[in-house]
Order: sequence, then C-alpha cells, then structure tokens
Amino acid sequence: MNFSIFFKRATLFALLFFLQTKLIGQIFNIRALWIVRDYVTNEKEIDKIISFASENNYNNIFVQIRGRGDSYYNSKLVPKTHLLKNSKFDPLEYILKKAKGSKINIHAWMNVYYLWSSSEKPIQNDHLLINHPDWIDNKVPDQMNIGLMLEKMKKDRKINGEGFYLAPTHPEVDAHLQNVITELLQNYRLDGIHFDYIRYHDAGYGMNPTGLKFFLNYSNNIPGLPSVEIQDKPSFEEYKRNAITNFIDKASKRIRAYQPNCIISAAVKPNIVNAKTTFAQEWDIWLKKGYIDWAVPMNYTNENGIFERNINIMKDNLSDQLLNKIIMGIAAYNQSARSVGQKIYKTGKSNFGGFSIFSYTVFRKEPSYAKQLVKYIN
Repeated sequence: MNFSIFFKRATLFALLFFLQTKLIGQIFNIRALWIVRDYVTNEKEIDKIISFASENNYNNIFVQIRGRGDSYYNSKLVPKTHLLKNSKFDPLEYILKKAKGSKINIHAWMNVYYLWSSSEKPIQNDHLLINHPDWIDNKVPDQMNIGLMLEKMKKDRKINGEGFYLAPTHPEVDAHLQNVITELLQNYRLDGIHFDYIRYHDAGYGMNPTGLKFFLNYSNNIPGLPSVEIQDKPSFEEYKRNAITNFIDKASKRIRAYQPNCIISAAVKPNIVNAKTTFAQEWDIWLKKGYIDWAVPMNYTNENGIFERNINIMKDNLSDQLLNKIIMGIAAYNQSARSVGQKIYKTGKSNFGGFSIFSYTVFRKEPSYAKQLVKYIN
C-alpha cells in the first residue's frame, strides 16, 4: 500500500475515534469520579476537588467518608479518622456546602463491611476492631483473636488477605450499620449514598460464630460442622447472600424514607457471576428489585478483552432498562488516558448510563494525565 494513502487512512481513523469518543462525553448523563479519603482532610484540598470536577466536566463525585470503620464527618457512633485527630473540621459538611449551587452532586461513599487493613491496631479506643472482635467475619467457625492476627500480619501482610471485615450475618453488625446510615441522613442533606465493600472478604468467609448459630437454627449445610435436622431451608451460600441483600433492602427503605431524592448506588464486582458465587454480592437482584438506583461495576482491568467480557455478561443478564442504571467504573491508575478513553467509548456504545473514573488520586499526582483525558470527557 502507498505510504501516503496508509497515513491518510490512519489519520482519518484516529480523528473519527477522537470525535466519537468526544461525543460520548456529551451524551452521558452521569460522569462520575471517586475521591479517596486522603484528599478531604482540609478546606484547601476540597476546594481543589470541586474546581477540578467543574473544569473537567464531572457532575457526580463519590466522596469517601468512611474508610476503615472510621468517619470523615462528625459522628456520635463512628470514631473520627486518625487524620483528623483532635480536629473539629467536618469534611462532609464542608464539601456539601462548597458544591451547593453547582452542577456537582455529592455522594457519601461508605466502605460498609471493610473494617481494618493495617497490622497496627487503631489509635481510637472506640474502634469496632477493639470493642467488638465478636463482630468480625472469619474463615473458620471461631471468634478471631485480633491481637494474634495483628502480630501475624506484621510478619506476613498477606496472611489475612485484605484485612478485617465485619460479618454481614451478625445481627448486631446489621443494626449498627443501619444506625450509621440513619445518623448520616439525619445530619446531612445528601445527593447520594454510595456503598462500597458491600460483600464478603472472599470465598470461604461468612463463618462468624454468631452468624453460624442463626443459620444452624434451620440448616446444617456447613462443611465440618455437626449435622442437625433440616427441612426446606436455604443453603449456606443463599444464607450468606440473603444477609447482604436484606441489609441493602432495609438500608434502601431507610434512605428513601428520610431523603427520597437521595441516589443509592453500590460499587460492585464487574463479573455478575463471580460477584455472586465468590463474594455473595447479587447486585443484579439489587437493581431488579430497585434496592439501588445505580450499580457501579469496578471494571478496572486494563485489558480490553476482559473489560468487554464483563460488559457482555451484564448485557446477557440485564434488561436494556437496567443497563441504563449501570455507571461503568474505569480505572486510571493502571492504564493510559487513551486506553481509558477507549473504554469510555465502549461504555457509551453499550448504552450504559454513565461512567466513573477511579480515581482523583491519579489526576492529583499526575496533572498531565487529567489534561490528556479531559478531551474524552468534554
């Protein structure tokens, strides 16, 4: 092929891709961004966030206000983050005021069951890890020895996976988290509540002793435990899934009662099948039953094949109406701005409701990245 003809065709293809991708940003109703908690500890940083979101055409931001069983807001139920020790500053209150009157919606991003990840114990004396070790989930049907596990984690960080999770099957955990949500709703006028880590740690978890006792009242389907007489009751896997789905159902009713216009969303595993079988996260059911307004699949892979495969599974399992309620999560930390732009384009092509970029941290550390990506969003 004549080189000049090849060059012209390649240039035309690149131009068409750019124009198509640029148009996608205009048709998406939802252009969201995750803001990790480290960047909301003072007024100056929050001012930068709002300016950045406005200048780069984001209209929804997920602001992390609960990270590891702590709060980035004023609470009587949850200990304040160590980053704001002895400070009266309320990040959530400030960012809500800062965004008021703008076109940017503020969603309170909560890590629900994820409680602790460090090998050092929390500095807050009222942290749940210290005061309620009986609420921690486990892979064996025994109460976890927190002190011993922290010592083991100092030698081998991977021994406890991601760290400590609250047990979805423990009724007191459920009650506490519902109260946390209620307090938020009573004290802040929110555009949305965004649930994250609304799942089990991994396959094999769900063995909290109290949760097991409730299950054993009507089932014996747990390997290695004594058999008891059962009649037509759910399997242990169903029991685990039901615990989270029931939490979402109750939380949804609570949120809509206090603040009917508050958008309820959840960050979820991108493969619907794997989400359900490995993490007991049946988010397709949550969407179908209206427990959440948006599902935000964390489709963070940098590989186009895996990204598209996850999309195809969604399309195979959800109606067109529900596809519009999916806000596709796309990572910026592991790929180029051009690669992210391609995924934004693929998302729009599949008729999803919008996209969310993970995360603002990348743009804060690499301003040039944001400048490259903005052409795909504006």
